[in-house]
Amino acid sequence: MTITDHPLVRKYLAAVARETAGLSPERRDELLADLEEHIAVTLAEESASGDEEIRAVLARLGDPRTIAATALGEEPPAPQVGRGRTLALLGLLAATGPLMFFPPLLVPALIGALWWLWTAPQWRSRDKAIGTVAALVPLLFVVSQWVVPAGTLTFGLGAFLPVLLAVPALPVAAAVYLLWAAGHRPSGPAGEL
Repeated sequence: MTITDHPLVRKYLAAVARETAGLSPERRDELLADLEEHIAVTLAEESASGDEEIRAVLARLGDPRTIAATALGEEPPAPQVGRGRTLALLGLLAATGPLMFFPPLLVPALIGALWWLWTAPQWRSRDKAIGTVAALVPLLFVVSQWVVPAGTLTFGLGAFLPVLLAVPALPVAAAVYLLWAAGHRPSGPAGEL
């Protein structure tokens, strides 16, 4: 049995673990491992083995609540993003679809929407990529209409009309998906795939 297996040390570490329940499991495990190592080194340096000596070392470390409060204060806060801000971003993203009919407005709206999307913390990289691709489709469609000479595409109005309706709908669908994803984001970091 090591000195850190002493009942007083175990009780102290268990109290710290209880008080730090608000930390991420990784951070709590790291804190407990550091505390245990510090206790072991201090007890070894002082040749402390009796209950009173161990109590004195633990008392110098501080109350478990104080340690927990300090650790919780160091934990970076989760990014707080207002619902209004999220809805404004998604509205701009959705607007890039219909703006394909007004190319001078499409480009600045698209740049703003994509910059805002990629700096927003509430979506994973995969979700941001989906939004980006959907927002770029109208721009690519407009560019293709300028680049491809008239009359070279002969799929007719019957095929062109559904495409013309579907292209502006893609950013709208992506905005709806991102709204859903923002509410169902897993608890991992925002940039995680």
